[in-house]
Amino acid sequence: MTFFDLLNSASNGLEAQRQRMEIISQNIANASTPGYKKQIPIFSQKSADPFSIVMARQLGVKEGDLLSFLSGNEVGRGIEVSQIVTDQSPGAKVYMPGHTKADKDGYVEMSNVDSLVEMVEMMYAVRNYKANLSIVEMAKSAAKETMNIGKPGG
Repeated sequence: MTFFDLLNSASNGLEAQRQRMEIISQNIANASTPGYKKQIPIFSQKSADPFSIVMARQLGVKEGDLLSFLSGNEVGRGIEVSQIVTDQSPGAKVYMPGHTKADKDGYVEMSNVDSLVEMVEMMYAVRNYKANLSIVEMAKSAAKETMNIGKPGG
């Protein structure tokens, strides 16, 4: 893994966690909105091609033959939010007969967002963001130290 691969991987992690925090913020903001359904980010490894396909191309082997027994992904690309899924579980039913979203019995389905769970998810996202930021800072520090090799006093 090169220096730039490291930075690219950490950058992808930062972007994915930023997106995660935005989705969580949206969920929290709509926690009391009747009928709102929680959004869930789905992460996947960011990779143009699986490792097996890259290897098959390099070896000149049919990709299908190699794919049958090899698996795995290219290293060093980080993660990404591959999709956002809507949680279809029902929210609590509250009796509000005058509400515009009330059913025939006068009940309104509230949001299925649990604010406490979302706050915990936000803490995880912030910690993951900080971990990726630490990688960037360490890489910058290592690059700076490398540039000082051979300098007097360096």
